[in-house]
Amino acid sequence: MDSTASTGLIVALCLGSVFFLLGVGLAIFGFVQRKKAKTTESWPTASGSIVSSRLDQNTRTERRDGHSYTSTSYTPIVEYTYEVGGKTYQGNKVFPGASMSYDHGTAQGIVNRYQPGAAVTVHYDPADPTQAVLETKSKGGNLFLILGAVFAVLGMIGCCIGIILVVVSQA
Repeated sequence: MDSTASTGLIVALCLGSVFFLLGVGLAIFGFVQRKKAKTTESWPTASGSIVSSRLDQNTRTERRDGHSYTSTSYTPIVEYTYEVGGKTYQGNKVFPGASMSYDHGTAQGIVNRYQPGAAVTVHYDPADPTQAVLETKSKGGNLFLILGAVFAVLGMIGCCIGIILVVVSQA
C-alpha cells in the first residue's frame, strides 16, 4: 500500500469513527430526552399559576480567520407555583429534559404562552413533586435523534470508504 492510500485509509477511518461515535452519542441523548418526555405524559397534574416569564439573552462571539462572529440565542425563563397535597411548590421547567435556547421568535412565543398571573396545568412527578413541567413534549429529542442518525450513517460511509481504499490498493 502506498503512502497516499495509507493516509486516505487513516483519514477515512478516523473521520468515519468520529462521526459514527458522535452520531451514536447524539442519538442516545435524543432517545433519553424523548423517554423523559414520554414519562411526563403519565404524571398527575395540579393547578398552578405563572409567577414570572422572561427571555434570557445569550450572546456569544467567536473569532475565526481574523473575523469576529456574534450569535445570539434566547432561553425562555418561566417560573410558576403549584400545589400538591396541600404543599406549595415552585417550578421553572417548561419542557422535560435539558433546558434549550432558541431564536428570538420561538423563545418569545413560549414566553407569550405563559404570562404572569395566568392559570396553568402543571405535570408533576408523583415520586418527587418538586420535579414538574408545563408541557410534556420534548423540544429537542427528535432533532437529536435525526442528527444522530445522519452522523452515524456518514460515519459508516466514511469507514466503508476507508475499507474500499484498502481493498483497491491491494488489488
